[in-house]
Amino acid sequence: MGTAARWLPVLLVLSVIGWCYGVLHYDILHPMLVGTPPRLASLHVDREEALATSALFLTILALALCCLFLTISTDPGRVPAEWTVVYDAEGGDRMSRECERYEAMETKMDGTRRICRKSNPHVYKPDRAHFCRALGRCVLKMDHFCPWLNNCIGWRNQKYFLLLIGYMWTLTILTIRTMRPPFVEISHKVGGERSVDDFRLCFTFLCVCVLCCGLGAFCLFHGYLVLFNYTTIEFLEKRGCNPLPNHWNRYDAHLLLPI
Repeated sequence: MGTAARWLPVLLVLSVIGWCYGVLHYDILHPMLVGTPPRLASLHVDREEALATSALFLTILALALCCLFLTISTDPGRVPAEWTVVYDAEGGDRMSRECERYEAMETKMDGTRRICRKSNPHVYKPDRAHFCRALGRCVLKMDHFCPWLNNCIGWRNQKYFLLLIGYMWTLTILTIRTMRPPFVEISHKVGGERSVDDFRLCFTFLCVCVLCCGLGAFCLFHGYLVLFNYTTIEFLEKRGCNPLPNHWNRYDAHLLLPI
């Protein structure tokens, strides 16, 4: 996929956020704030409540957009230049002093240090580092490559990513709570044609419900990973849904026992 095409999912994410907020503000919050006669009986809510909902939504949205920008713009972590493999005249490799001081927990079968031969130049692989094909290099504590953010989630930006999905899940819950009364009123209409505004509100409400379920499952899964100090790659490769009886997580500081 070309570099420009890789930004299309990011634009889609921003478009969905903008659409949902636009519908929430135009169809529900704005009539309450300006005091115009609402077209739905369920929109008869105090102006103070609408103002508080709008302020809360905008605050969380601003935090989410900041985390979105930081997740995209922050380098996930790269192997230091001192870890580059230097080959001697006989074809063997020589290790720098900085690399020798590092006591690796993950080694090859013969006990030697792991080398990433996909990177150019070759580098020694620290623990939990993996090669990312999208970035073309090793990433420290690589979790996964997220196409929706066009960046790899790793050591330096994982915190922003976790905050992002947490804020977005909170926004979907708040949106559902705010849009549920008018959605129920529209769905119970008897007779008469429904307007374009009704269709737009119902369509947005259902989309937000789907997003809420997906983000909720995503947050719970990553909460589990954080609790037991896994990355997504480690969970899929080493534990999975059916772990071996002798499996144990060497990076779980508070539970170094088989799980």
